[in-house]
Amino acid sequence: MATLVIVESPAKARKIAGLLGAGFTVRASLGHVRDLPGSKAEIPERYRAEPWANLGVNPDTFTPIYVVPAGKQATVRELRQLAAKAERVLFASDMDREGEAISYHLSRLLGVDQPVRMVFTEITGDALQAALRATRPLDLHLVAAQEARRVIDRLVGYGGSPLLWGSVGGKLSAGRVQSAALMLAAQREMARMRFTPATFWSIRADVLTRPKFTAAVTHVRSSEHPQGRPIARAGDYTQDGVLKGGVQVLEMTDEQARALSAYLDGREATVTSVEVTETRSRPAPPFITSTLQQAGGRLNLSAKAVMDAAQRLYEGGFITYMRTDSPALSDEALSEARREATRLYGPAAVPPQPRQYATRNRNAQEAHEAIRPAGTTWRAPDRVGLSGADLEVYTLIYQRTVASQMTDAVFDRTAVTLTCGAATLGVQGRVLKEPGFLQLLQEEAGEQEDQRLPRLQPGQRVPLKARPPEGKKTSAPTRFTEATLVQAMEKAGIGRPSTYAQTLATLQTREYVRLTGRHLAVTAVGLLVATYLARQVPEVVQNDFTATMEAGLDDVAAGGTTRMAYLTRFWTEGLSQTIRRASRDAPSLPLPQLEGTRLRATGSGPHLVRGGQSMPLPPAVIPADLDGAQADAIMQGTWTAQKIRPARARPAGEGGTTRKRRAAGGVARPRKKNQRS
Repeated sequence: MATLVIVESPAKARKIAGLLGAGFTVRASLGHVRDLPGSKAEIPERYRAEPWANLGVNPDTFTPIYVVPAGKQATVRELRQLAAKAERVLFASDMDREGEAISYHLSRLLGVDQPVRMVFTEITGDALQAALRATRPLDLHLVAAQEARRVIDRLVGYGGSPLLWGSVGGKLSAGRVQSAALMLAAQREMARMRFTPATFWSIRADVLTRPKFTAAVTHVRSSEHPQGRPIARAGDYTQDGVLKGGVQVLEMTDEQARALSAYLDGREATVTSVEVTETRSRPAPPFITSTLQQAGGRLNLSAKAVMDAAQRLYEGGFITYMRTDSPALSDEALSEARREATRLYGPAAVPPQPRQYATRNRNAQEAHEAIRPAGTTWRAPDRVGLSGADLEVYTLIYQRTVASQMTDAVFDRTAVTLTCGAATLGVQGRVLKEPGFLQLLQEEAGEQEDQRLPRLQPGQRVPLKARPPEGKKTSAPTRFTEATLVQAMEKAGIGRPSTYAQTLATLQTREYVRLTGRHLAVTAVGLLVATYLARQVPEVVQNDFTATMEAGLDDVAAGGTTRMAYLTRFWTEGLSQTIRRASRDAPSLPLPQLEGTRLRATGSGPHLVRGGQSMPLPPAVIPADLDGAQADAIMQGTWTAQKIRPARARPAGEGGTTRKRRAAGGVARPRKKNQRS
């Protein structure tokens, strides 16, 4: 046997073996082959007397204990036998920190003193041959960064979790990334509970031209305000239901709103101005990990299901590596995207020069390309032989990448102002003039259309038919979906592409958050955990602190600092002292929407405290959704759960319904799902 190539997964191994052919044996390590001990039984005998043995890490020297889990021993045994017979061993795990660490641990276990890395971002014949010509030594800086991440996660988890056991109760966990993500969700949930709606009025009238259109009252003149004062809108109010400071608007009563609507009905308005401007819409950059997970929401796929599908597509040679925070494309990919756009829509579909995209995230590593179709010749979605979620995710990636190199969409935007007595009305319309990239993204083109306006001239008189005035209320802050929470994490610098999906899964597994429809509601346990950590170990839930920790890991990976210096700064001089000082007092927090009501942690689980009484809170109850009647029923022991069928995100591999209508090039159009809560 000439060359042994070791990758991570069997599917990847089979694909690569078929592409490399004779002279190569390709095997899978099935992920990590060494890790910190997962239980007391896994701790080697020589360490068991150490006071820190249960940690699996010496907190003074940060020396980890590595063991081969029982489930990996047969794999390691086989790889040792194959390595002993091979003339050369190539370690071909993924080119991120985790992949580098897997290769490092394999090399130690297999006795390879000078390990050689084979790295690639797509599984195609050309990419593999290029990787064979450009092998490199192991990057020990990346290995050090992964080890520092694993050690700090173990120290934070094993140090912080027991605090939760003693204060909140149950099998709870704290973590460097999950706790900061939980705090984002908990802060949004508390804002919903504090929210007080404000009432405002929308007064509209149909303008009976051909075609007719609808205009809304924007200003009203009066003797006190002869120049007119804008009527209040949702954005003029705070979350407490009061006007924002410095805002000068007219808050109409229902009588005033009805009187103004009646006044407009049947009268003529005068067109006072018509402004036509050309606007452009640029295509979005190619996908990175977070934006792909967000786009998966259109397919009703969870973040994990999207990443599972992307993993299969990558291992099958359909797309490039799916964990990246860079939207950049290689020169070859830029050329192929432009060729595909030209093939579909002609030479005018692309601008004279390729579009270059760069990340706006200051913490981005930009080690890889954006997620795109693999190879130098791309296949349209109807030619790849995929189905179900894999086809839908591939279609998203193909369309987004090709569209990113197409021309702008151009619109004519018309803004019309009318007056009728003391009222000023306004309307805007936008008409697609040149579709550009929207030729490929046809459903987005439909969403971009506004109402069409007729040709109007200043001074023209037009008849009005008033619509009934609408009393509206401001809306509470919207809960995060999986996609928008990933977006918030990325913006705050919490986590990295490889951790987003797992973090969401952990929050749900621990029952800190629960899916209600497509939105993430924070449970009573989640609120109590966030409350406790914010008071006792505030660093782990602060965005800046967590983002700084991530930046420190990036610095280790780049060789800018050492693993030891990083861990000393963030553990020995920081978190360990905070954890040591933390008390185990049971957290309690008021529920702002219910006067005199609190949520309190007890040994038997979360309790509702109201009117001097304390009763267990049923696990099905989301505190932010609790009203007075439900709270009273809980206190009286008469509460019963409403039978609500929860929405279910389709698991990976389950196909969704698609429209039979095809875009140019044979691209199946995924059905748009209702994304409103």
